[in-house]
Amino acid sequence: MFPLEKSVFVVEDHTLTNLGIRQLLSQNDGFTCAGFACGAEEAFTKICQLAEENHLPELLLVDLFLGEENGLDLVRKIKEKYDGIKILIYSMYAKPGIVSLALESGVQGFVSKSAPESELLLAIEKVLSGDTYVQQNLIAPLFTFRSMIDGLTRQEQNILKKVIERKSNAQIASDLNIVPRSLENYLSRIYAKTGCRGHEELLNKYGE
Repeated sequence: MFPLEKSVFVVEDHTLTNLGIRQLLSQNDGFTCAGFACGAEEAFTKICQLAEENHLPELLLVDLFLGEENGLDLVRKIKEKYDGIKILIYSMYAKPGIVSLALESGVQGFVSKSAPESELLLAIEKVLSGDTYVQQNLIAPLFTFRSMIDGLTRQEQNILKKVIERKSNAQIASDLNIVPRSLENYLSRIYAKTGCRGHEELLNKYGE
């Protein structure tokens, strides 16, 4: 794969999955595990410490939903502070809205946890080489989603993205500085344009 080992930092809240990924890396020449964390805040703290020691990892392998914490929030913080780090999402949630939002946040790759280990290793290799990698069967739904979202107004797009991030209505209204009644009206129009009957169906179609 590589003449020198490439360092990967693992962010995954399920202990056994976290351990399994690290073992997978250790069994493959070319990769070394630079560290691991089970939560977003823990990961950010450790990454900052590694940066101070001049041992910043080349790749972050990040789960999207880390208990009560949001992997995308971590991605944004890392990209703001250490833009040179490449990021690959490895998630059980791989609906097109999630994939689109992750790529928009600055990640270089996305692989579903349903993919075989060989695909995860291929994705790591591709991203470390400077390519963008999206699991093959996620690409067509991604283009369909992006075509659909182009038909929404800017504010409707903003709201849909926050729904996909699992933000509550109160959080969405606060983030976008709109009153709850206006949010309800926007959501009604989003449901109509996407053919969804409500919040749960919208999330199931695009965000799980």
